[in-house]
Amino acid sequence: MKLFWVYLLTKCDHAGIWDVDIELAAFQIGVDLDESKILETFNRKIIPFKSGKWFIPKFIDYQYGELNENVNAHKSVIKILKKYGLNVKNQLLPNSSATDQDKDKDKDKVKDKVKKTKRNQLLDIRDNLKEYKEIFINKDVSLEFDKWNDYMLSTGKTYKNYSAAFRNWLRNNQFDKKDTNVQQFKKTKTGLYIAYCKKCSKKNYPNDYQLKQSSCCGVDWIPTVQQ
Repeated sequence: MKLFWVYLLTKCDHAGIWDVDIELAAFQIGVDLDESKILETFNRKIIPFKSGKWFIPKFIDYQYGELNENVNAHKSVIKILKKYGLNVKNQLLPNSSATDQDKDKDKDKVKDKVKKTKRNQLLDIRDNLKEYKEIFINKDVSLEFDKWNDYMLSTGKTYKNYSAAFRNWLRNNQFDKKDTNVQQFKKTKTGLYIAYCKKCSKKNYPNDYQLKQSSCCGVDWIPTVQQ
């Protein structure tokens, strides 16, 4: 629940509203989540006010204090709250214009969409990493998959086709080392390389993967200190 709460605060918009996606949250956090248990745990801290949307009232208090229409940073927040019929002063009153039947239909549509475009696609990629390894033989595919998930989690990035997006991620060679002769680097007894930053000459001990990355100053590693 602690992990989910942190996740929720980072994924909601600037008005404290989150497009509910329990399956994706569970996948990205790496834990099992149950919607009813979440709402029971956080009780009044989370307000479900529309099909597929949750509101965090305290988010407004923490970020802005009392909202003021004369403050530019508050204007868009107030606009969003008014859009959904939320009370601007106490941020607690939901818009109840939709019937329960409509809400159930919308909820089913959201669930079907989630299953097709998010969790299932990501799980399919994870279950077929072996195939990606056969295509991208020079990549640590498992590591890249973890990095890609961290990237999506930190940026909120989504895709229509996750498989195509992951293949493009693997094709990106910005982190691949060019023109580096690994054999020219000496090694320690533990198997690490002895390398120096080309810019500041700082000595370091990178492993095989780290040697392919930039040095501490964002430039190449070199085997000896430059005079």
